[in-house]
Amino acid sequence: MLAVVATLLLTAAMSVEVDPDVMQGRTAAAIADFRSAVELEADAGHGAMLFAPCAACHGADGRGLPDGSVPAIAGQHVSVLVKQLVDFRHDRRWDERMRNFASQHHLGGPQDLLDVAAYAESLPRWPPLEGGTGDGSTLDRGNLVYHRDCESCHDPLGLGELRRLRPRLAGQHYRYLLRQLEETAGGLRPG
Repeated sequence: MLAVVATLLLTAAMSVEVDPDVMQGRTAAAIADFRSAVELEADAGHGAMLFAPCAACHGADGRGLPDGSVPAIAGQHVSVLVKQLVDFRHDRRWDERMRNFASQHHLGGPQDLLDVAAYAESLPRWPPLEGGTGDGSTLDRGNLVYHRDCESCHDPLGLGELRRLRPRLAGQHYRYLLRQLEETAGGLRPG
């Protein structure tokens, strides 16, 4: 418990600096909402109080569901989490539950977005999630494709990048990642 409190205190003094080029193609309102949030100082303690509705689906530990229906958000970059909340709020991503919980009714403004994201980022992402792998039959092919097509954005180890809003893939549920790839390829999710 003491480690969690220490992490919250360290995270509370953090602000996020983001590469401006990653915001191209966004609506003006979404850009303003995102920038307003990341220019503030995060208060992960306040975010912990706001996290209860998130925990209903993502779990109190932020680790989501192995069936891929709910992603792990624990340990995800705060900038990525704020962007996702903004995208749901501005209809750039589509999930009725997330649209509702990202709304101003639940998260009043930019400070709330940043604070709840900072709290989720402070939650431990490891140990690796159970059921987080496929059957291994295409592991070599997956390794080749990842290092050819994904590594330049998501890092050789899948750790993502805070400033460029590249999400951590390491520690995410296999089925969730598979569903996101399929939805992106099918035009059902913005890349």
